[in-house]
Amino acid sequence: MQTSAEQPDAREKGMTQPSLAARGERRRIERRLQEVGVLCQPEVSLQYQTLAKRSVLRGVESGGAIKEIGRYVTFCDERGERIPWLQPIDSVGVNGRHAIVIAPGLVSVEVFRVRNTYDVLIAKHDVSQSTEGQRGRIEARVLFRGRQGHLPLDLTGEEKGMAGQIVPEFFNKAGEHVEIPPEFVGPLKAAVRGTNCVGCTHQHYLTAPKPNAAAAATTTKAVTTSVNTMQADEPAPSEHAVAV
Repeated sequence: MQTSAEQPDAREKGMTQPSLAARGERRRIERRLQEVGVLCQPEVSLQYQTLAKRSVLRGVESGGAIKEIGRYVTFCDERGERIPWLQPIDSVGVNGRHAIVIAPGLVSVEVFRVRNTYDVLIAKHDVSQSTEGQRGRIEARVLFRGRQGHLPLDLTGEEKGMAGQIVPEFFNKAGEHVEIPPEFVGPLKAAVRGTNCVGCTHQHYLTAPKPNAAAAATTTKAVTTSVNTMQADEPAPSEHAVAV
């Protein structure tokens, strides 16, 4: 089979859930990953926020690897920037779910690896909001699809120090080099690292949310008040006290 990378097909732009592989191949991939204990959940789901009366997207950064094979998905914004997770996930097992993200729009970066061969799918997911109080629907568009890219390093072994710094190289069917969208090179490096993270237990690109400024100010004020109260409650030193 030839190494190739393809530009997004026009037929894929309206698909609800773009897939890394065709149905038959996808089932073989999922069966093999299940056998080795790697759980990757690339699907984006639509959720409805009752209080805000709006539909949002839910993604799960997940995946991991054994030496031979790995699969990983992470999420970013449309500029490739890190976005905060809603909450991290601690699991009994490894190579599973790592963090949940909620947003009105997401870009998923999914990578599947067999030894030194990589498949990549980068897709943009948005919510098409309907009338108030009604669920919307997911609109998805493939931004980049790379098939059978090659990366000659063993990122699970002696060269694992390079994981997170490099990405595979992709070519089209005519042997021409295909550029990865530059804004998504960062999250792709993280996802490639995830597909080489043997026994993975943590997220590679989603980040912890920044503390709310108002909440931080309230906490600081409460601590200051508590300290002042404790100081006020302390008895005044006796005038007859002797210094030691």
